[in-house]
Amino acid sequence: MISPSLMLYRIDSLECYYLFLELRMRIAAPLLWISIASAAPLLAQELDAEQTVLLEKTRETAMRYSSSLPDFICTQTVSRSEDSRGNNNWRQLDRLTIRLSYSDRREDYKLMKINGKNTTLDYLSSGGALSTGEFGTRLAAVFDPRSRAQFQWKGWTAVHKHRTARFTYQVDQQHTAFLLQYGDPAGESNQIVVPYHGEVLVDAESHMVLRLTQEADIPRGYPITFNESWVEYDYADVGGGSYLLPVRAYSRTKSGRYTAENNIQFREYRKFETETTITFDK
Repeated sequence: MISPSLMLYRIDSLECYYLFLELRMRIAAPLLWISIASAAPLLAQELDAEQTVLLEKTRETAMRYSSSLPDFICTQTVSRSEDSRGNNNWRQLDRLTIRLSYSDRREDYKLMKINGKNTTLDYLSSGGALSTGEFGTRLAAVFDPRSRAQFQWKGWTAVHKHRTARFTYQVDQQHTAFLLQYGDPAGESNQIVVPYHGEVLVDAESHMVLRLTQEADIPRGYPITFNESWVEYDYADVGGGSYLLPVRAYSRTKSGRYTAENNIQFREYRKFETETTITFDK
């Protein structure tokens, strides 16, 4: 079991994602995980013609998503808890306050406070379980044709009173760009790239993704034994315009009996300008 300094992150810009994926596509003999943990069975159906059209419209919308967003700034709060012995005895670790800016389709995370106190620590060097990529990179990773995600139909539901389609998906080892890491952020030997699967919930009218889930398919023997996450989107006002943006996210990561859980909120969206200032509550 690894220590609570467990580290987890994803590639956090579309440019890095595309470059990374292109590099992987050039590898003649992709890495083969002989003992990979099998993915959960997808209790779903093959797509019919109508569902295929809906999926393709969703793909087009998802691939335009990042470029459609304005430059903005918001406050991200991360409440982190741990269950150190796997007995469902949870302990609150800390609460991070982060200034998250989105400009030129890149996410920038600046850690401002830990438990309400100012800090100069770098976000990815602050220890504990962390994640990035909620603003478009995850959507691109699922819907980019180069990811070769396999989709299946799971039925209809309702989200925020919207008629919502449910698709399951799977991205295999050869086409994934999902990065896991533990320990020192500079420790490249601690990194692996893993396949993953999950579910997307799509507004039937706008073809916008309202919820995205991911679960990593991690090879046996790696210190991180389980990782799942989700992101929920809703409309927020930015500079007088209404945009579908992340409002909540969640991640759970395990190493042996140790489990780390993050509950994330995004608030105070505003247009990003050079003179923008933002106040961080304690």
